[in-house]
Amino acid sequence: MKNKHIIAVLTFLTTTALAQVDNSTSPVPAPAAKPFETAGLVDTKKFIPAEAMKGKLHSVDPKAYNDTMGNNYKLYAEGSEFDVLTTLMLRVRIREVYAINTLTQMKKGKEFANAMAKAGEQKVQGVVGIVTNPIGTIKGVPMGASRFFGRIGESLKGGRSDEEGSALQNLSGVQKAKVALAVKLGVSPYSTNQELQKELTANARAMAAGGLVVSAATAAVGGPAGEVITLLNVNQTLQQTLVNSTPSDLRIINRKKLFDLGVTRENADALLMHPWYSPWVETITVDALSSIGVDPTAFLSQAITALSEDDAMYFERLAQVLAAYQMTKAPLQSIQQQNGTVFALDNNGILVVPLSCDYAVWAAGPASRVEAFVAAAKSRPEVKGLALWVDGKVSDRGLAELRTRNIEVVTGVLDKPLKANAP
Repeated sequence: MKNKHIIAVLTFLTTTALAQVDNSTSPVPAPAAKPFETAGLVDTKKFIPAEAMKGKLHSVDPKAYNDTMGNNYKLYAEGSEFDVLTTLMLRVRIREVYAINTLTQMKKGKEFANAMAKAGEQKVQGVVGIVTNPIGTIKGVPMGASRFFGRIGESLKGGRSDEEGSALQNLSGVQKAKVALAVKLGVSPYSTNQELQKELTANARAMAAGGLVVSAATAAVGGPAGEVITLLNVNQTLQQTLVNSTPSDLRIINRKKLFDLGVTRENADALLMHPWYSPWVETITVDALSSIGVDPTAFLSQAITALSEDDAMYFERLAQVLAAYQMTKAPLQSIQQQNGTVFALDNNGILVVPLSCDYAVWAAGPASRVEAFVAAAKSRPEVKGLALWVDGKVSDRGLAELRTRNIEVVTGVLDKPLKANAP
């Protein structure tokens, strides 16, 4: 019995050992892939200055919804709630709230009434009205005639945005007064905010026709007047051009710059006639492309696909990002596009993709774009390295994933100073 028991124990130990050997040679399951980051709420205070969170006439929700690239903010003003897409547009809309308030106050003053009387107005409408929609009505994508009808003369040959002002206003000096007043208030004279346009035009008419003098009261819009220019990231020379030029002047300047870069009239007009590019947006875009000095036709082929004001500003920022690369990193030898993605090749063989976003996370969509970017680069022998230049922020996970793929990442490229995130 004792021998049988020993044999049984030995058999058990041997079987167990063999099983362990078999298990050790079996394939080990690969660890589960780390899930992608997803859309969700982010802290607003990480994207705008503390003083912009709340003011006398507005407040911003402490949380914004990030769709993996852009932030959608909740802006509260005059008892209403407004959805605002992108950080840049949020800061613009906040300033517009205060500008509208100042303009309505100006219309209640004796100076305005006297000016309108001098201009021959028998009745001043809306002087005692209150602002019921401080953000205004943002129009949808223009359709029909606004897309197809050409116009006579340089001021209209290149097309115009809906906010350029009528030919009569331009001739009477209203447009110039409107630009001067808008800049003093720190807003764009070509904003799509319809409430702002109405108030700007009313006061500009009084300035141009009746001699209304803009008093120091216009400085009370919250923050430094003229911040809109600062937000546009343009130099002093271009600032003066934007402020002192009519839409007609800007069209002439932009067309000449595009022709000098080798752009055909057809491709130039595709941008200059585009309904979503205001005179300021198209001028800033063209100026950035001109500073690079290479044929931007591939860039324009994508820019003209803009279907909204946000789209137009997106391409404006892409042009500025590429110009910043040219200025601070290396000269660009070409601008290209593939599958809707704009990129450039510098003189050192670095393939750089510009990106304008609020906060990019490592989500499935962006990740697939990155993989395609890497694959395309590997198939081109002239490419020696990869770079992604971003005007906003990138998540820690995103930065880590990009670094593992040997992609140089630079964030906040339109901020000063630049912040480099080398791989």
